[in-house]
Amino acid sequence: MDKTTFCTIIENLRQQYYLDRKHGEYIQEMFQVEKRCSYKDNLLYQSIMTLLREFFPKDDDGFCAIEHYCFIIEFGKSENKQLISPEELYDELISKHTKTK
Repeated sequence: MDKTTFCTIIENLRQQYYLDRKHGEYIQEMFQVEKRCSYKDNLLYQSIMTLLREFFPKDDDGFCAIEHYCFIIEFGKSENKQLISPEELYDELISKHTKTK
């Protein structure tokens, strides 16, 4: 997978993630509920991750750097600071991928 395609996919996931989150906040506010509202779109995310792992598989310990990037460190950010860009993630994945061959 080329870098442009990978970064476009990650950016689209990021935009959808934050859009879903924002809409959930609107629903929460509209219905005055305390519980966070969210869409059941995890099947879509899982499908996309499955496809991405065809190119960048989990490591020997079962760790998926892409899932970690997207959902644990929320697309490479911490406290509104960009820690790692999608381009840097791609370069890191390519580097690890070529070392294992």
